Amino acid sequence: DLRQTISDAIAKRDVTGKKRDYLAAIADAASTRQDRYSKSEVKFVATVSIAQIQKQVDQLSKEFRELDTRLQELNWQTELV
Repeated sequence: DLRQTISDAIAKRDVTGKKRDYLAAIADAASTRQDRYSKSEVKFVATVSIAQIQKQVDQLSKEFRELDTRLQELNWQTELV
C-alpha cells in the first residue's frame, strides 16, 4: 500500500465524485419513462443496464464517502504552522 499525499487523495475524491455524477445522470436519463398516446409514436427503449449502472453509482458513492471522511479526519489532525 503506497502512501499518497493529501492532494492526491483530494484529486481522487473529486474524480470519483465526477464519475459518480456522470453515471447517475446516465441512469436517470435511461430510466425516464416516456408515455405514448398511440402506437404510432416513437417508443424509447433503454440500451444500457440501469441496474448495473446504479450498482456502479453506489460503489462510487461509497468510495467518495470513505475518501471524504478520511480527508476530514486528516484535516482535524493536521496542525497549522
